[in-house]
Amino acid sequence: MNNKFYGIGVGVGDPEEITLKAINTLKKLDVVLLPEAKKDDGSVAYEIAKPYMKEGVEKIFIEFPMLKSLEDRERARKENAKIVEKLLDEGKNVGFLTIGDTMTYSTYVYLLEHLSEKYLVETVPGISSFVDMASRFNFPLMIGDENLKVISLNKNTDIEFELENNDNIVFMKVKRNFENLKKALIKSGDFKNLIMVSNCGKDTQKVYFDISDLNEDEIPYFTTLIVKKGGFNKWKKFIL
Repeated sequence: MNNKFYGIGVGVGDPEEITLKAINTLKKLDVVLLPEAKKDDGSVAYEIAKPYMKEGVEKIFIEFPMLKSLEDRERARKENAKIVEKLLDEGKNVGFLTIGDTMTYSTYVYLLEHLSEKYLVETVPGISSFVDMASRFNFPLMIGDENLKVISLNKNTDIEFELENNDNIVFMKVKRNFENLKKALIKSGDFKNLIMVSNCGKDTQKVYFDISDLNEDEIPYFTTLIVKKGGFNKWKKFIL
């Protein structure tokens, strides 16, 4: 059995940033799996990848519900892995599309966790939001001996500690604790050392260097904030 399960990162929204490898892989698929947080939510990843898929590819939406209980989330992930295994047992090439990169806070990994080792797997990387931001706006994520930490922001994140102990910080899933992030940035003196981008690479993209007038309700789900302790002043001459 030579068919495979493919995880395919399609970037963050700019249709020109899907990789050649991703395009070539999409053409191999018999079935494409499209993650959604709730039924009928739709798939941003599909809209990016759609022009490159072969005609007649089967589309299956699978839910990864945002359940409070870890046990319930695990149960849902195992059920989704069974869907993948059934399709693979039918001899089909199955692809799972994910926004950004396949191995950076991706739901794809939850399927790999529960997939049997008897199946062939191939993972195609994609461009993450923070990598896109650095290139799109011409600033380094880190330089020289600086470090970089990537954080999935949540209610338990010790934001003040992270700001104190890292040179450059990527805060992903900003909406989940935006108000406390604002307070911590003011307290640390890093309020001017940030760039925040919502819907990076899309027609609805918004860029902020000042978030003082924003509140949590105004922040889209796809929002990433980067703090540079060294500031952005020297790079702003290149920021488009």
